Amino acid sequence: MNGNNLQLFWEIASSDQDARLTSANQLVQELLSQQDVLASSSKITLDLPTPPESSDADQDGDDADPSNALTVDEQEAEAVEEALGNRTVADLMYALRRLLRGLASPRESSRLGFAVVLTELLSRIRYAVTANEILILVLKYSNPQVAASRQEQKDFMFAKLFGIMSLVQSDLLVQPTATIDDFKRSMRILIALSSDKPWMAESCAWVMVNAVAQLQHPEVSVDWAHSAQSWMTEQISSTKELSPEKLAILLQLSNGAGADFFHNVALPSMRKEHPLSAANLGSLARVLKEAIPSENEATAPVGARSRWQAKIHFVWDLILDIFFDSASTAAEMRIASFPDFYRVVVDETLFAAASSHDRKSWGFQVFQRALPRANDTDKPMLFTPNFMRTLINQLGNRDRLLHRAAVKATESIQDVVKQQPHLGFVLVTQLIGKNGHQNFDSITKTKTVEQVLSALDTDRVREYVKHLGDIICQGIDTEDEDELTEISNRRKWALDQLLFLVRTPTVPKDDQLLVDILSFLAAHGYFTMQKPLQKRLLLERLPTPAFTDSLKQVTRSRFLSSVSELAKQASPSSAAGKKTPGVAQDGQLWLAKAHDILLQLEKDKSFKSIFDHDDEIAAKLADGVRCLDKVRKFEAKSSDADVKERSRAFQSLLLSALLVSADAADGASDFVEPLSACADKLFSVSTAGSSRKAKQAAEEDKVTGIELLCDCLLNFLELSSAFLRTSATNAFEAFAQDMTKESIGLLLSHLGTAEEAAPEQDEDEDMEDEEASEEDDEEKEGEARASDTSATSDDNESDADADDDAEDDDEDEQVDEELRARVRAVLKESGMADPDDDAEYEGEEENDDEAEDAQSEAGSESSVEFSDLGDDEMMLLDDKLAEVFRQRISAARSQKEAKQEAIALRFKVLELVDIFARKQPSSALMLDLILPLYELWNNRDEDTEQLAAKAKTLLLSRISKAKTVPDEFDADQVSELLQRMHADARESQSNDVSNVSQALSLYLTKVALSKSGDDVKAALGGKLVEIYRESLLDYLMRKASRLRHEFLIDAFRRFPLLGWELRSELLDNCRPGAATRAFRQVQVMSMLQAVLTQIAQRAEKAEVLTFVPEISTCFVQIVNDSCDAASTSALSSNHMKDTIKFVLQAARISSRIEPESQEKLQSAWKVSKLQDAAQKLQNSDGYKASTSIHDLMKQLLKVVQPAAEGSVADGKKKNKKRAADDTTPAKVNGKSASPAKKVKASSK
Repeated sequence: MNGNNLQLFWEIASSDQDARLTSANQLVQELLSQQDVLASSSKITLDLPTPPESSDADQDGDDADPSNALTVDEQEAEAVEEALGNRTVADLMYALRRLLRGLASPRESSRLGFAVVLTELLSRIRYAVTANEILILVLKYSNPQVAASRQEQKDFMFAKLFGIMSLVQSDLLVQPTATIDDFKRSMRILIALSSDKPWMAESCAWVMVNAVAQLQHPEVSVDWAHSAQSWMTEQISSTKELSPEKLAILLQLSNGAGADFFHNVALPSMRKEHPLSAANLGSLARVLKEAIPSENEATAPVGARSRWQAKIHFVWDLILDIFFDSASTAAEMRIASFPDFYRVVVDETLFAAASSHDRKSWGFQVFQRALPRANDTDKPMLFTPNFMRTLINQLGNRDRLLHRAAVKATESIQDVVKQQPHLGFVLVTQLIGKNGHQNFDSITKTKTVEQVLSALDTDRVREYVKHLGDIICQGIDTEDEDELTEISNRRKWALDQLLFLVRTPTVPKDDQLLVDILSFLAAHGYFTMQKPLQKRLLLERLPTPAFTDSLKQVTRSRFLSSVSELAKQASPSSAAGKKTPGVAQDGQLWLAKAHDILLQLEKDKSFKSIFDHDDEIAAKLADGVRCLDKVRKFEAKSSDADVKERSRAFQSLLLSALLVSADAADGASDFVEPLSACADKLFSVSTAGSSRKAKQAAEEDKVTGIELLCDCLLNFLELSSAFLRTSATNAFEAFAQDMTKESIGLLLSHLGTAEEAAPEQDEDEDMEDEEASEEDDEEKEGEARASDTSATSDDNESDADADDDAEDDDEDEQVDEELRARVRAVLKESGMADPDDDAEYEGEEENDDEAEDAQSEAGSESSVEFSDLGDDEMMLLDDKLAEVFRQRISAARSQKEAKQEAIALRFKVLELVDIFARKQPSSALMLDLILPLYELWNNRDEDTEQLAAKAKTLLLSRISKAKTVPDEFDADQVSELLQRMHADARESQSNDVSNVSQALSLYLTKVALSKSGDDVKAALGGKLVEIYRESLLDYLMRKASRLRHEFLIDAFRRFPLLGWELRSELLDNCRPGAATRAFRQVQVMSMLQAVLTQIAQRAEKAEVLTFVPEISTCFVQIVNDSCDAASTSALSSNHMKDTIKFVLQAARISSRIEPESQEKLQSAWKVSKLQDAAQKLQNSDGYKASTSIHDLMKQLLKVVQPAAEGSVADGKKKNKKRAADDTTPAKVNGKSASPAKKVKASSK
């Protein structure tokens, strides 16, 4: 065999399955091509060895002792190999020997690869080999020649198993050349293996089942097939224990044997019926659960069948084949129905509450295999109670052991629905039905129901909607509170499901279905059905029992939520030709469709409105409808796309007001009239006759249409309605480009403090609100209390509530005086206060001390009069006092709620501000947003912390990071804002303030420079440079300055011309003693370095060389001052090092600007002075020990004097002694002591 083929044997043992199969296919093709050459050139005949004669007693002995089948005669094996060698080529014979030996490999991948190649070869050369020959060779190479270890014995057992498996799968056992003895011997080997090693029982049984299946195949025509099956039945039936393996083999043997097969087979613990019969289901469940048979519990060995494996037994596939793939019916086979089998064997056994996680994992696998194969009528029966409970529990938490198995189960459900969409409705009803949970997706934290519904077609979704309608309408007339509560909860869930269908865009649905859903919600939310409508979906029956008022309110809420969702969804519109949000396929707004539905139901005699609109409200609504028609006509006449968009947005706003006004809530209809007035200004159509009148009216009324619109939007936002909030934000987005300074100011005015935003009320209104709040509180709390609760308990509760609210709502003097006056009035009414107390009370306002005395006297008199009161009078007095204190607490609560509502309104206004900043970043009004947002964030407290965080996000993310800046702006406004940011950055100790002010400063600087271009001096009329100069000097000159150096250096990096304009100030403050702190002096150098780096990359880079002499002079001055012993402003070694680094970077920048003009560079840097400075640093007591300083000076001199340094280096190479005697370079380079050491070394 050539080397390439030998290499393939190693590759078929690879752990990579793909590589293993590829190599196996290549090896088989190579060997078969050689064998085909031999087969075509010579005739191959099978010369079978004659089996030795044996008596019946020997045959019986072999059957009784299967271990005899495991041995083989050596001479017989050699004869078989010689015969095979004559019928096959040498390479093929070598391959067969090596493959058979390889089956005993300790590596699983090797056994698998060798078995695949052996099986394929045997199936292709059946004309040259027999089953008996291969069986003999398998036994020869799988029996140890000497004593073997445990591992080797295990490997030889696997070799026998895989060898017989190859024999079976290659069909050699059912060839005409095979005999029944070959079949029996193979089966005896497998029976012996499974008896000796229980952990091999399942694998051996699987091979036996395949062997029996081959005998039952219609194309197999061996005359001993029936005898072999009968013998197999006797062998398997003789075992006492009923195991899954025994059951699997008997089930396969019963295939085609008739319904009476099991009447003649003894199955322990089972009746003489089919194992799948109803009478045997209990015993079958115990077998499949691999429990010890109950009849042998006393004698069964401990742990006889305690093994467990992750995958379910293959017998389950055979059972499912009988139920789903058999040609005979369950009645003909006398077996139980599949739902009964699944309920007993799977749900009540594997998914039982006491079942282990291992068995439940098997149950999930059975479900995954059964669901795709089950009949459509049986699929719903798989969602049994225990299974659904386990599924929901395991899906709800990722940390559960079977979470992944449960996820796979849900994925199988989705796969089935994708392949068979008509089953989606049936399966969804199981997930949310009796055994499941109505909120399945919510409690399991999955999207199973949503994805299943998404896989349905429109007709199936319509069926599901009809099912929900039946849930809502079907019921029983009852007065039992528990039953009514259950019906109400079920209806609320169904209403939520309708909203879910509308809200989920992936669920397929057409416009007609959506209209039917809206009609149903409107009919039961706003009206009372008088009679059913037979031809209308969901309206075909009257709800029983009738909807309660609270349920009608929920229905109206779901109606508005559905309309709001449709207003946001974008669907392809045939009229517009593109996807437009809030528009149906016919081009009509969904809000308009919803309004038309209400109007149609209003006119239909089958429905009666639950609201009584008075004439005033009806007039307002009629005026709104006329305004709507007017805007529609305006839209139809215009061809401008922007005008059409704004008119559509206004229609949506007006329709929202009309829909909200339909429930006749207090003040709801007030939204319509302002919008009508707004429409007159925004969408007025001028004619020749009316133009003069309209112009005159406009001059008299200075309020613009956009201001009226903003006022209407604020009115919408003041209500706690998500529907109105969505409508307002959508409309504002369309009109953002039309905003004016006045209109944006109107919005920003609502960003004040909560106390300013809360509406003020008079005393009478306070009293009414307090009474109303008190009634609300009593409705909420009084239901749980008895009507005759004592006033004392009320008083105690009031005191407790007052203690809870004491920290949040501090009462001022005016509230205390009001409370005192009410208490005094109650006491006076009861006759416990003198009329003269009024005069005393007036005096209390002028003199607090006298008031305290009067109060104490009144208290003493009252205490005396308390003893004169009877029990009834005392109870009456307690009730009145408790009422006063409850009103006080209610007022405090009302004040707190008003503050919370004001904060909520400011959140909504911030949303509008965010929309404007996102849509109009180039508007000049962007500057008007900065200061209100900054003040809102800067003046935050505990109540407005989240509000301030939102404002900060707008400032940092939306405004300061805007890609464009306003095209036009007021220079004075920008100057004032910039000065404010710089002032706060200089004074504030907060890092947050520094970060926000820095970001806004950069944005404002960008705005200021957007017009002036490269002329920094002209920016803001010269104020820009002055503002930065003032901040720079404050940073350097004032010790208490809180300005961070990042504030300036970031500005100079982004706007280098600004820093270049301040280069003189920067350099002047680098000199000794210029700055108040040495650290800031070094930071100024980093600023100047950043400026030089940026300028060197611009067209103004030539100016850097003109600035270099000043840098050199400043550096020399710093060195001279620091080396002076009498100096008080000397730099430390670290600061000096940083200073030299700055000068070195500046030198490198300048050298890149003029790389060819060395003389000019040396002249600019004043090299001689730099050399003197280097010498002073070497001689200075403070710096001579710092080698890093001297190394940096070397680098500096090398940059500014490259030719001179190079010549010195060359001189050193030519004559080291001369270089050592040269004193001038030594002074510069700091090596005066080195020559002496070298001379001394040479003398030695």
